[in-house]
Amino acid sequence: MGLLNRIVQFYQSKTEIAFSELNECAEPGGIVFLGDSITDFFRLNEYFHGIYVINRGISWDTTDGVLLRMPESVYQLKPAKVFLMIGTNDVGDNKPEHEIVHNIDQIITAIQANSPDTKIYLESIYPVSVLRHKKIRKIIVGKRTNEKIRSINEKLKNLAQEKGIPYIDVHSHLADEKGNIRLEYTVEGLHLTVPGYRVAADVLRPWVME
Repeated sequence: MGLLNRIVQFYQSKTEIAFSELNECAEPGGIVFLGDSITDFFRLNEYFHGIYVINRGISWDTTDGVLLRMPESVYQLKPAKVFLMIGTNDVGDNKPEHEIVHNIDQIITAIQANSPDTKIYLESIYPVSVLRHKKIRKIIVGKRTNEKIRSINEKLKNLAQEKGIPYIDVHSHLADEKGNIRLEYTVEGLHLTVPGYRVAADVLRPWVME
């Protein structure tokens, strides 16, 4: 195992321990945002004023990682709602589409079985940018492609319909006419700027408030 992978695993394990400790202070019935670094960096309390939101994003996380941390990230919290947005790091790891969708299916199934009163909202995976621009960092974007992301999103839309849960298309609100995330919405091709998060929050707000 490489040094980076060891660092990532150490960080994730410490975060999961912190979640378990924080859960002792949490009230049931909150709204959980579950995902990777894009969720981790989302300043939820500043965008959703007066709403009890709980951030359960972990940087570098994947669908496999989320499946392993469901108790401390969801079940212990007994949330009213979960907003799930995960998969971009799986795409970056070149995981096959069917495996990514299968894992997300498993996450949804697990929440429905272990927290049956929780309403689940499935978000699209956000676009990336592969433009040749001084702002874009190819080392961060890695192997991600918008073609694969769009294909997975179509499958996720169908999955949501099969599961009887809402599918929220944030992707199209962030993408330009060529399918890349708009430059003003991204830090380096993957993560969001404040204007990008504002767009995502505006799309999500009706579902958060309902």
